Amino acid sequence: MEKTNRQKTLALISIMLGAFISLLDTTIVNVALPDITTALHATSASIEWIISGYALAFGVVLILAGRLGDRFGRKNIYLFGILLFLIMSITAGYAQTEKSLIISRVIQGLAAGLFFPQINAVIMDLYHGKQLGKIFGILGSVIGVATAIGPLAGGLLIELFGPDNGWRAVFFINVPIVLITFVLAMLYLPKHQAPKEKVRFDIPGVFGLTLALLLLLYPVIARGSAGFRLIDYVWMASSIPFFLLLYWWSIRQAKRGNQPLISPNLLKNQPFVSGMLLSLVYFAAFTSIFFVLSVTWQTGFEKSAISSGLAITPFAIGSVVAAANSNRFIMKIGRRLLHIGVALVIIGLSAVSVVFHIHDGVFSAWWLTLPLLTAGLGSGLIIAPLNGFTLSTVAGPERGGASGMFNTAQRVGSSFGIAIVGSVFFRTLGNTTAASKAQAFSDGLQTSMYVNIALLVVCFVLVFRLPRKI
Repeated sequence: MEKTNRQKTLALISIMLGAFISLLDTTIVNVALPDITTALHATSASIEWIISGYALAFGVVLILAGRLGDRFGRKNIYLFGILLFLIMSITAGYAQTEKSLIISRVIQGLAAGLFFPQINAVIMDLYHGKQLGKIFGILGSVIGVATAIGPLAGGLLIELFGPDNGWRAVFFINVPIVLITFVLAMLYLPKHQAPKEKVRFDIPGVFGLTLALLLLLYPVIARGSAGFRLIDYVWMASSIPFFLLLYWWSIRQAKRGNQPLISPNLLKNQPFVSGMLLSLVYFAAFTSIFFVLSVTWQTGFEKSAISSGLAITPFAIGSVVAAANSNRFIMKIGRRLLHIGVALVIIGLSAVSVVFHIHDGVFSAWWLTLPLLTAGLGSGLIIAPLNGFTLSTVAGPERGGASGMFNTAQRVGSSFGIAIVGSVFFRTLGNTTAASKAQAFSDGLQTSMYVNIALLVVCFVLVFRLPRKI
């Protein structure tokens, strides 16, 4: 038994490291963009794609990756994805042109999308009952920390290695972490057991889903912060018929006894769909917070990358503390914990907006400590229990696909959140009559923060659709 527990712990470490590094790379690159622009003579369009290419590829492949894990083994897909992520981190660090860096980032996003859905599925394979909630609490901590400390980690690396090599270190820092992850996963993740019945892979479903997600996400990521054009709305609207066609195809495949890419049973699972929708809206409100704060602090207030990361750190601390203890509370008060968490995030962000309104210009980061700590505590009470509420009703054979759908909802939410909040932020900057640059950015942040708060109010209502208890 002791050996089994040790193996499970090391397997858990391997997938937590994978979750950490994949989400760290969604924010750590932001602070390096000015130096990348100088070193590679990159255009503004290329710089946008260094960020958005990773996010787009990450989101598009998630559901497919979940099904690949169900079919060919979670360990096999996890190892392949981690290895590909390692290779692309190295090629990104050695990139000599903007095009080569964009290609590396896109493939790196695909790699993250391949191994990330295996994480939730492996957790549910290894743990059950009360232990499952505890492990999801740890995962929630990892997600919160990885997302929040990205700017700080990037700033430290740039400070250590200088503007010429610091941006390369942002990619090279992945190498030792991914190597440890790969070795632990190879040694300790459960081995693949071939399915008893061989099922044909749903190629039309893969094609339909990929096309639908591209039509939906490409305009959001590529054009969201600059403002949508009519053609962008047309592209996004054209994804709807493909999603409907995919649903019809999935039902048809299921009736024939085949295994469709998206299981109709999952879409009929009301708690799962409700949790997925709540996750989409929450991540739209959650991820965009760091984007707007980082831009305001560095560009508007002309603070250093390290200062920007330190300003956001209280959110990460609050998230870790709350997520680590969320399992104890969720067992006692059920979904009310999610209501408390959402309320705390609303209170924290409202206080952030008030701080910016009072100062209306440059101020010390200490003023943000308590508001961001409050918001972080609330976030920690949401992410981990939401995983448990959403995935605990899914049967073993469909866990990979369910995990892929759940994580796709998070990535789609993040993309829409950054696009919508970023659009409001930059449009406010463009129409400002502020007397100073710092005041203009402060006004933009306050206006965009109202969008975050509105999304969180929607989350509060959606919590009522979840079961009262896990």
